[in-house]
Amino acid sequence: MLSTIERIIFLKQVSFFQSMSVDELGILAAVCEERFVEQDTQIIRQNDAGGTLFVIVNGKVGIEYEKSSSSVARVATLGANAYFGEVSLFDTGIYGTSAVTIRDTLLLCLDREPLVALVWQYPDIAIALINVISQRLREANDRITELTRSRPSQLASLYEQFE
Repeated sequence: MLSTIERIIFLKQVSFFQSMSVDELGILAAVCEERFVEQDTQIIRQNDAGGTLFVIVNGKVGIEYEKSSSSVARVATLGANAYFGEVSLFDTGIYGTSAVTIRDTLLLCLDREPLVALVWQYPDIAIALINVISQRLREANDRITELTRSRPSQLASLYEQFE
């Protein structure tokens, strides 16, 4: 078990929480739950109801996208200080990918309900989290742009055919 101080120190090292003050991190640390997950265990399944942010304290997690029932692609391998599940944290949507442990893993889990209660009480926490999610969206847009630059004229032509 991590003490509250250890959780605060750890969360400060995670990019999702870096812009938060120590006081704000202390508030979040109090509502995070620790979860130990053994190797080769499914943490979340694609299309399951979301609502939890997972932060990896130690271990490794594979993020996978299921294209069909027989085709799964590993889209990322995450280690300590990484996080996943943030997309569905506020909108109660579904998880767009699955997550499975590659090694024994210790997670800090932040559920939607306690986070929303904290946001009502401490609006600065919401602003800090929105900034981080906005940055992730920008990074995703940049990556999409980078991947589609290779043949822009062909893509535009295809797009026009389907309009």
